[in-house]
Amino acid sequence: MAFTYTLRYSFDPQTNDEEKEAKLYDFVKKAKINDVAFFINGEELNHSHLTKEQTHIWLDAIKPMQKKLAELGVTTSLNPWTTIMHSDRGYHVNSEIGFRTFVDINGDQAQDMACPADPTWRKYICERYGQYASIHPHRLWMEDDFRHYNHTPLKLMCFCDYHMKIYQEKLGKKESRADFVKNMLKSGKPTAERRIYLDQARKEMIENEKMIAEAVHKVSPKTDIGQMTSFPDWHAIEGRDWEQLFDAQGLNHPRVARPHLAAYNEVAPNIYGRNFEEYSRITAAYLGDDAELYPELENSMWSPQVKSNRFIAFQIITSALLGSRGIMLNIFDMMGNGINDHWHYDQMLAEIKPFLNQLKENRLKMHHLKGIKVLVDQDSAYSIHTTNGRIPEEMLPHEKNWASLLASFGFATTILPVSSDMHLKNQTIAIAGQLLRNFTNEQITELLKNNTVLLDGESIQVILDRQLSSLLHINKATWHPCKTGYQSFEQADGITVQGVNNPRVTMNQHTGDYLKLDYDHDSDVKVWSYAYSSLDEKLGNFMAVIDKHIVVMPMNQDPKHGWESQFSTYKQGIFQQIMESIAPIDYLDVDMANVKLNVQADGKVAWISNFSLDSYDQIKWHVSHLTSQKARLIRYQKNGVGVEDIDIKLEDGIATIDEELKPLETIQLIFK
Repeated sequence: MAFTYTLRYSFDPQTNDEEKEAKLYDFVKKAKINDVAFFINGEELNHSHLTKEQTHIWLDAIKPMQKKLAELGVTTSLNPWTTIMHSDRGYHVNSEIGFRTFVDINGDQAQDMACPADPTWRKYICERYGQYASIHPHRLWMEDDFRHYNHTPLKLMCFCDYHMKIYQEKLGKKESRADFVKNMLKSGKPTAERRIYLDQARKEMIENEKMIAEAVHKVSPKTDIGQMTSFPDWHAIEGRDWEQLFDAQGLNHPRVARPHLAAYNEVAPNIYGRNFEEYSRITAAYLGDDAELYPELENSMWSPQVKSNRFIAFQIITSALLGSRGIMLNIFDMMGNGINDHWHYDQMLAEIKPFLNQLKENRLKMHHLKGIKVLVDQDSAYSIHTTNGRIPEEMLPHEKNWASLLASFGFATTILPVSSDMHLKNQTIAIAGQLLRNFTNEQITELLKNNTVLLDGESIQVILDRQLSSLLHINKATWHPCKTGYQSFEQADGITVQGVNNPRVTMNQHTGDYLKLDYDHDSDVKVWSYAYSSLDEKLGNFMAVIDKHIVVMPMNQDPKHGWESQFSTYKQGIFQQIMESIAPIDYLDVDMANVKLNVQADGKVAWISNFSLDSYDQIKWHVSHLTSQKARLIRYQKNGVGVEDIDIKLEDGIATIDEELKPLETIQLIFK
């Protein structure tokens, strides 16, 4: 099947006319659109939750367009813009509808945003979705306001009287809202309050999804429910269970999702590449290879002032790295201006469509990729130890850091969601944050002994807290906060990267705190870099390889900037030399900054994507194993697909491909 273009289209029922509809149909034909998802009550046109009669106005306006689109071979989907409601905008819930609004973690009450456990809201939302289903849409989407956070201007919810009664019953005692929240966020080990909150948030959203799906399928059994998603680490602090939530969409229907692509405006492609790994790829991994993914391409605040056509094409093409089956195109505004043909989106979309169709013939599957497996766990918010116990952000998992760093360094990577009963052996895995708190001491020991493992400072601290320091031969560990006049930079003594001897990387800015580790005498530890003061005083060990298979980078993350300090070609070169010293591994040469490598598990297909504005004259791939030195290279060419049979030179473990890789270009290699 072809790569699916779904156009998210907003019109104003009060001002829509034949001219705007004609432009829509013309655009659909020229841009090769497969599906149109009509916004209902969206953004600037939103005026609170709709009654049955108000909803009829939208559906009655859509039905004639649905008929015309069907004549063009294009399906119609619906994108109601509200479930709970994105934000308060001066409206109040219509008394005719009459459901309760949520109360946030600070005790502030929403004006127009629903409490997700309120029985009246549940009845209301099921009735509306049943009403939407009455025109039998191809897909019926649930917006990403279907969550417990990011409802401006309020914070994490819900702590209304109705919810507090539920929490108190489960807690077995009366506790005020303020005390419950205080205990939920309390520093140190997780509390009963936190578990109760997460369990309830998880349970009620699964119930809601199931009730909505049942209401839809009762009216329109063939309509697929699609769920829009946001940041997976934030979903963790509302207890999201990805499998159960999406299975609740209904039997005999696929998991249909719209993962978030983190660039509503054009940003530097290397920055987009980091967010793509941390959010989009992690979401895809949670949903599984059989899910139907249609990622979000959004251009808010609209027009070429916001995003160039070339960057839009880049986002659409690289969505193939999620295993997507199509794309959702939110490229025109949501206030009823309709299609603007001066922006030439139709030409751009038509030109890249043949290449997207070609890529889909060998669709990437995230769970069937070679390389370093970055571990993530949807349940980490249950186990994280908070530091200050003041804000919900302290419950956010920090597991995504390796994903963006290693992919930007050219390593073949994938994301692996884990469970408490998972057993891994002979894998290369990367663990960050407090993920190890989800495992027993025996499981941690098994993970570390049976795999090649990358650890950051937070994961090392968990090992120390569990009294397992002997696994890493550590006899002393001391945290040194950033910018306290102690550490200033990391130096890799005796190492050369890109002609620079003893390269240095900052430990002073946009970086985490330093965990100084001392190791047992005569233990099998090779230190690769050291922490230094601004006066060139060597302070202690930094990067090291333990027992020839455990790599440690003993730092945590900056609260604002994460691991931004680590995005350096010096650090890339150090990492590549470290990993190569352990075992053969697939990665791209250090001279190809911000180029991503994905390799199918059997080695028969590879994807190479340039997330930079630089062009590279040739591709140098350090291979663990090359299945063949002959391959078919597939790339985009204007109005078509370029296919070329190439020979690959293999020498000293480096595969050289004498082909230029252009800025923002993705190529696919099919090995013969």
